[in-house]
Amino acid sequence: DLSLSLRPGEWLGLTGPSGAGKTTIVGLLLRFVDAGSAAVLLDGVDVRRFGSEEVRARIGVVPQQVYLFNGTLRDNLLVADGGADDIRIARACDRAALGPFVRSLPRGFDTLVGDDGLKLSGGERQRVAIARVFLKDAPILILDEATANLDAATESEVLANVRVFARDKSVLVISHRPAALELADRVISLSAPGAPA
Repeated sequence: DLSLSLRPGEWLGLTGPSGAGKTTIVGLLLRFVDAGSAAVLLDGVDVRRFGSEEVRARIGVVPQQVYLFNGTLRDNLLVADGGADDIRIARACDRAALGPFVRSLPRGFDTLVGDDGLKLSGGERQRVAIARVFLKDAPILILDEATANLDAATESEVLANVRVFARDKSVLVISHRPAALELADRVISLSAPGAPA
C-alpha cells in the first residue's frame, strides 16, 4: 500500500523500523521480488517488460548484506565492470576510502579476501561494495544502509565522494543514519506493518 517516485537527478531517503519494507522495495526495483498486481515503472515502463539483467544494468546497488566471492580484491571489484583497468579500480577505491587499506596490503589488489570476504572487516566489505558502484557508473544508485559499518569520519568522506559522483543520478538512500539521510532531497518514513500511520 505504497506509492513513491524517484525523479531523474533526485535523491530520495527511506527510513523506518525493521520490517517496514525498505529492503523489499530494493528487491522490487531489481526484480528479485515480483510486484504482483502492483507496478514498478522504470522510465514509465513496467520493469517486467525488461529482462532482469537489463534492469540491473541501469542500477548500481550498495546492498545491506555485501556478498564477496572467494577471490582477489580485484576479482571482486571487476564484477562491476570487467573491463576496468587498475587505474580506474584505484580511483574507485580512493573514492570509497578503501585506497589506503589496499595500498597497505603486500599484494594490493591481488590480496585474497576469503570465502564471502571473511578476511575483511564489515567496513572494508562495505567500501568494496561502494567502490563497485563507482566502477559501474549506472544512472540509478541504491544505497541500502551503505555506511552502517563505517566510523563517522570515513562515512563523511565516502558520502561527500558519493555526492559528487552521483550529482546527476537518481539516488535512493535507505538508512537509519542521519548523515546519509541528510543527502536526500526528501525523506519518506515507512511504518512497520500494523503500526499506526
